[in-house]
Amino acid sequence: FELSSTMQLPLDLILLLAAALVGHAAPPTCYSRMLGMRKEIKNSIENLQAEQFTKRCVAKLPDLHIDIHNSCVMSKMRSYLHAVEKMTDRRCQDMLQPTVRLIRRLYIIMVVPCKAELVFLTNNCRALRRTASMTI
Repeated sequence: FELSSTMQLPLDLILLLAAALVGHAAPPTCYSRMLGMRKEIKNSIENLQAEQFTKRCVAKLPDLHIDIHNSCVMSKMRSYLHAVEKMTDRRCQDMLQPTVRLIRRLYIIMVVPCKAELVFLTNNCRALRRTASMTI
């Protein structure tokens, strides 16, 4: 059974659309999930730095630059979380909790379920100390 060229085009279009839908329905990989969470954390920190009260709170913390390809990122996240825990201003701690939860989630995901997919391309801790905007 041969299809005419006029029928082949709509069939090809239907197959292409079906493939696109299946591609969007697939669950995110660990890697894409880590990238998405990194962006969420970056946006959250930027929002905290933009507000007057929380800007004061964030200023007391070390800079957090998340590069999931740098093996030093794990210790950097631990240091940041520890600094939040040691804060004496309870209001600051409360305001930072949504961001802290995101960082903890990313850390846990990197350590447990996504460890097999995680590939560190560098071990440059100095790169995570810079004061420019977070690595994207």
